[in-house]
Amino acid sequence: MKPLATILCGLALLGTTAPAHAAADSPRLNILFVFADDWGRYASAYAKVDGRPTINDAIKTPNVDRVAREGVLFRSAFVNAPSCTPCRSSLLSGRYFFQTGRGAILQGAVWDEKIPTFPLMLRDAGYHIGKSFKVWSPGTPADAGFGGQAHAYQKAGNA
Repeated sequence: MKPLATILCGLALLGTTAPAHAAADSPRLNILFVFADDWGRYASAYAKVDGRPTINDAIKTPNVDRVAREGVLFRSAFVNAPSCTPCRSSLLSGRYFFQTGRGAILQGAVWDEKIPTFPLMLRDAGYHIGKSFKVWSPGTPADAGFGGQAHAYQKAGNA
């Protein structure tokens, strides 16, 4: 009985390492994170995917609509802060805004570099970070918590 238990434990251990090897060999996924202030349920992607009438018929966003149709669209999302800077600091860090020190709109605030953010984690994992911030970041330096440049992509195109 003891050899059988040893063999079963060995097979179980081998099984836990197989997914890690498979993940290392598979190509990296592309990640597109789109965050827009005041994107209500009648905005283009949400209205078209859910079949609602849209107030944005004048603005055509076929590529954003396709990404929404084929990707993930958050229908039950909420914000944990009443203004953009605390909310953005939470999105970037995965922490509550009061844990980031960004509890108010403070353009002169300094981002605590000890707080990791997902864009910088992705950059450190070898991903290219494009335009990854808004008009101003939630702190200084200018790429605080983001790692991107203001215009990593210069060419403008259709949304």
